[in-house]
Amino acid sequence: MKTNYRTHRKVLFAVAMALAIAACAPTKQSADFKLADGFLPKPVLLKPGKEDQAALVYIDPTVNFPSYGMILIEPVMVWTTPGTAFDKVPAEQRQAMANDLYAHLHKKISAVCDVVDAPGAGVMRIRVALIDAEQSDPVANTISTYVPQAHVLNLLSSYAFNGGVGVFTGSATAEGYATDSVTGQVLWEGADKRAGSNAIGTDTLNSWEDVYNTFDAWSDKFAKRLLALGACQ
Repeated sequence: MKTNYRTHRKVLFAVAMALAIAACAPTKQSADFKLADGFLPKPVLLKPGKEDQAALVYIDPTVNFPSYGMILIEPVMVWTTPGTAFDKVPAEQRQAMANDLYAHLHKKISAVCDVVDAPGAGVMRIRVALIDAEQSDPVANTISTYVPQAHVLNLLSSYAFNGGVGVFTGSATAEGYATDSVTGQVLWEGADKRAGSNAIGTDTLNSWEDVYNTFDAWSDKFAKRLLALGACQ
């Protein structure tokens, strides 16, 4: 039941990405954003997160997190509304973004926990969405599928940036939540927004490195939060 995609990761890609990260500063968290209507199951429970948490967060205090030793990662979704910047880009670009965020999540989480592909006792189900919804009633119009990471990089290089203008006219926003894979109980919810490393006064992700660092920061924070809560021990 345990899945492992590490064999698909190319050494050349890993070296190239390591150099890209070393060459740029990390992205910056922001709490100035709106939640999409309909993705999070209990958004009213969200509160401002602490320094090491998402911008908005809810953790059920009654949950016994050490009882969860396995993680089921659902395909990443992209939610947009008509007319937004993300809605206007080619479908291949949205697909590449969803696939890349899923790959980051899988890499970071599988390093600290067993990642499985079916629900069961002791399995936490995780759902994450990239949000570009400036209006109400957003639509989930893209769902990630696993593809080799090198192919994702080619798509991003071809589609993600045009004339130096980033896909996210504001900043990248993600919402996510975790449930018990059997009972459906909401264990955790969070929402976060990040701007590029050089985005002072512009609030814009304007390079592939910014997008990569954003996805990496979210995934790293999520994996560390699982351990801090006592899961995956």
